[in-house]
Amino acid sequence: MNEVRLGYNYVKLNNGAAANSLGKVGTDLGIAGGNDRGPGLNSLQGFTYANNLGSRNSEQLFADTVIQAEDTLIITHNRHTFHAGFQYLRQRINTFYAGNYGLWGIINYNGKFTAGPGDTATASKTVGFPEADFWLGLPEAVQRGVDTGTWGQRANVFAPYLQDNWRVTSNLTINLGLRYETHTPWGEVHNRQANFGGVTGTEYFAGKGGCPYNNCNALYNSYNGGFDFQPRLGFAWTPSRLGKSTVIRGAYTVSTYLEGTGTNLRLPLNPPFAEEHNTLYDAFTYPQSTTGEGFTVLTSPTDPFANAVIRLWDPNIKPSLAQQWNLSIQHEFAGQTLFNIGYVGQRATHLMNPMPYFQRRLVGEAGCTAAEATIPKGGKIATCPSPFLSGNPALAHISQISGTESNANMTYHSLQATLQKRFSHGLQYQVAYTYSKCMTNSIGYYGSWGGQVTPTAAYWQNLYDGRSEWAPCISDVTHLLSSYAVYELPFGRGKKYGSNLNRAVNGAFGNWQVGGILQLRGGFPSTVQASDNSGTGERTARADCLAPPTFPKTPVATGGIQWVDPSAYGPQAPGAFGTCGVSTLYGPGLHTLDLNLQKNFPVTESKRFEFRAEFINFTNTPILNGPNAFLGASFGQITSSQGARNIQFGLKFYY
Repeated sequence: MNEVRLGYNYVKLNNGAAANSLGKVGTDLGIAGGNDRGPGLNSLQGFTYANNLGSRNSEQLFADTVIQAEDTLIITHNRHTFHAGFQYLRQRINTFYAGNYGLWGIINYNGKFTAGPGDTATASKTVGFPEADFWLGLPEAVQRGVDTGTWGQRANVFAPYLQDNWRVTSNLTINLGLRYETHTPWGEVHNRQANFGGVTGTEYFAGKGGCPYNNCNALYNSYNGGFDFQPRLGFAWTPSRLGKSTVIRGAYTVSTYLEGTGTNLRLPLNPPFAEEHNTLYDAFTYPQSTTGEGFTVLTSPTDPFANAVIRLWDPNIKPSLAQQWNLSIQHEFAGQTLFNIGYVGQRATHLMNPMPYFQRRLVGEAGCTAAEATIPKGGKIATCPSPFLSGNPALAHISQISGTESNANMTYHSLQATLQKRFSHGLQYQVAYTYSKCMTNSIGYYGSWGGQVTPTAAYWQNLYDGRSEWAPCISDVTHLLSSYAVYELPFGRGKKYGSNLNRAVNGAFGNWQVGGILQLRGGFPSTVQASDNSGTGERTARADCLAPPTFPKTPVATGGIQWVDPSAYGPQAPGAFGTCGVSTLYGPGLHTLDLNLQKNFPVTESKRFEFRAEFINFTNTPILNGPNAFLGASFGQITSSQGARNIQFGLKFYY
């Protein structure tokens, strides 16, 4: 038998913000370049009493397509079932993202230029009153995204495969397979992208010769090595001595995929095809520009790279490789009850990782000597500049390097047990328990985004010490119990009790069903963050761990609870990185019970009404969000929750 599959998957998401209707307010306020991208007000951020005046307008468009073609030949011969085939995927990405600073731009004020002697930094403000800096026209940062329109990247996946499902004996089946899968690098449809030599800083343009990579369209090396070969091994065995009620299963597989990366870190965003600018004055004690100068301070008529954000891709990026394995034993008891216990493991390598390539080096690490170290303008600590792009003097005044490298790894090990009763005698249920550990050296391009997971930046604290990033995953949960049950009450017409009830009594007391879902799990880990005192310009600064944490969980006068004692943590020592590891502070877990009541009202054999009453979070147990993980006045406090009890009713008619 031959199977042919063709597929076309197109997804379009346009959540760009339209220009606001305030007219040319930026120009009217005297902000140079304030309305050169259309009418409206640029985002004026940092205000204590009226935060974020205007709109960032972080416009973005994602129009992505996957075209799939697959042909499989299936041959059944004796005890063998062979699958041989070929799969092809065409991946098309058409994207526009204005950047993290927004299409119109951001001017930020934080009070640093009008701070008094007693003003100190907190998690909510840097110093002083931002409004005072605003009225004096002294910004702390001026930033602006790109406005160059949509770019498109293309890639292909080619994958021939062969598999044999071999029924060796009546109680043993073996699965043997091999897949070769190769991913072509991401090229831009019109060659509108550029990459740079890691140290030399030489800029290379797509579609032009002379690049040092084996793929001068994608501007990094194509990988076609041993990891493209992906074995598939599995077995299912029913030991004859244990009867047909016990099955032992096991499997091992390898798979690869070209992991998605941060939209704002792709090569089409490099100059001259796109430009994103960033000027920060955090390290300086005197004004560098005024509000009146607006966005003119970001560009220079003689320096096309002035204040530019550079995207730098490692030339040896590889597809991510995931190895997965499992071994389980399943036994069927009387009463349609199954018990399964097994071990599940995974190891992934070459995961995509955002790299802070612009970070300076501390003396004594990564080849930085005291003789080479200098104090940057406005700084206090002698450090060595980053070696990345250092060989190109034309890049001396860039503002940031956002890198991409496939150097992240992860491991996952778990013991999983499930007790399941199939539906019989009106009852079905399942209880699943997992004991697991997940470790990684990267939380991923998109980091964490709130709720019970405290937001954390995705970058390493120290670019030159990746080993210190090995820690629990942001989704690491040691214990997890999830269960459900559905029971049809044995009372009513056609049931064990009351089968001869009249219609009126049956309408009130018959044909009821009750169900519930119980979830119990531990909390997610957070990383305790602090201000950068290292002098390296790190993009994810961690605090110092001073003592083992304690959890008072006491009420806070301003609302919420003090989840962790702040005295266990402190700021970084000057000229050093924070001593706390990643994911060392675990937040609250989850304990919820949902109930459901259902009543059926038969009308005819094929028609019925169904009434449902659902109680989400029946006990109204607070589902606390993660604690504030940034050192400051509210550090360690939990001030929000989610999932209060919700009762809903429904009535349906089936026909």
